[in-house]
Amino acid sequence: MAKACDLSFQQRSLFQQGYQRYTPAELKQLEWGLRFTPAACSAMALYGLISANPVILLAVAALGIWAFFFPAAHPMDLLYNHGVRHLFGAVKLPENPFQRRLACLSAGIMNVIAAVLFMADMPTAALVVGGMLLFLQFIVITTHFCTLSWMYEGLMRLLGKWQVPVDENHARDLLKRGALLVDVRSPVEFADASLSGALNLPLEELDQHVDRLRGAQALLFCNSGTRSHIATEKLRSLGIESVYNLGAFKRARGLVAA
Repeated sequence: MAKACDLSFQQRSLFQQGYQRYTPAELKQLEWGLRFTPAACSAMALYGLISANPVILLAVAALGIWAFFFPAAHPMDLLYNHGVRHLFGAVKLPENPFQRRLACLSAGIMNVIAAVLFMADMPTAALVVGGMLLFLQFIVITTHFCTLSWMYEGLMRLLGKWQVPVDENHARDLLKRGALLVDVRSPVEFADASLSGALNLPLEELDQHVDRLRGAQALLFCNSGTRSHIATEKLRSLGIESVYNLGAFKRARGLVAA
């Protein structure tokens, strides 16, 4: 079987941050723009730490806390969307999903702590807290890997609420009622091995097949369940509700064979 090619590390990290309705190509378009806000906030926080200025740190904290409550109104995102991106012809940033907003909130809280420590005449402790935050933000800026989003995914997996595929009994019932079986992997992977009767509608080309799926019930699968999850979320965002993530190829094969 062809090697799985679900998402690159950076795209997988953005998926963890909550960008789950975007194809790999769309995520690639967003990769650089999504670095702007954490980079800008980190630069301001760094200046606040170097100058031991709690006012600056509190101002940066306010940006993060504001962003948590207003998904489409982070001041740095607005600056990017209405100004910076036009210099490079880049795409507009979407509103921040919950995981990214949660990271903004946690960064805001850490900046508040650093500011309070400076005001309490504890500069060493303030630098430690601020330095830890800058280190974590540096990782986000360079790789898109967000420690808090990773922890959030781990918690959701533990609770059984992360990327949950359709229930097996429901899937079997849908198949009996004639639901379409859709393989969202690449044509190469599909040609290498797929399921009898499955349609190959690659995730990257999904926009071209929206009308084909409108009004139909469909079960989507891929190698690991990630691309089929993205495809399901994307189709639902386009108003196609009767689509379900069947999950990984191995699971889909077992259900079809049963």
